[in-house]
Amino acid sequence: MNCFIEFHINNEDKFKKLQDFYYAIKLSKEEEKIKSEDLKWIDYFDEDTLMKFWWPSSEEIEEYVKLWERTPVEERFTCEKLQHPWDFESMIDAFANGEYDFISCEKLSERKGRIEYNPWSWPYGGADSFRALIEYHGFKILRENI
Repeated sequence: MNCFIEFHINNEDKFKKLQDFYYAIKLSKEEEKIKSEDLKWIDYFDEDTLMKFWWPSSEEIEEYVKLWERTPVEERFTCEKLQHPWDFESMIDAFANGEYDFISCEKLSERKGRIEYNPWSWPYGGADSFRALIEYHGFKILRENI
């Protein structure tokens, strides 16, 4: 059974960029050639979209790790200081290691798009990376079947 996320398209250029990225990373995943540190992925995003990611310095990462380790396990996912947007490499890594196949990224109508993927098993790691990809492009998620 394929899972999907439908979203409102409010910018044709951003949808085209999202779609181009989706099919490029789909092909790389099929060929098992996704490297999160590969700078080519940045070219698929405009500056406005890239600014929505967290781009931590090495010092910020060190501080984050220290705070993570000092925070009680039961509070790590609710501690406000540990909450950040996705960092770019982590999103790419999530796509590389997600237990699913990319199926399609198409328009259903003039203003509605849909990303479809097929999990290999359950649980498959979730759809947070797909949600971030859609929302960071400025699109509102309308419906999900995950």
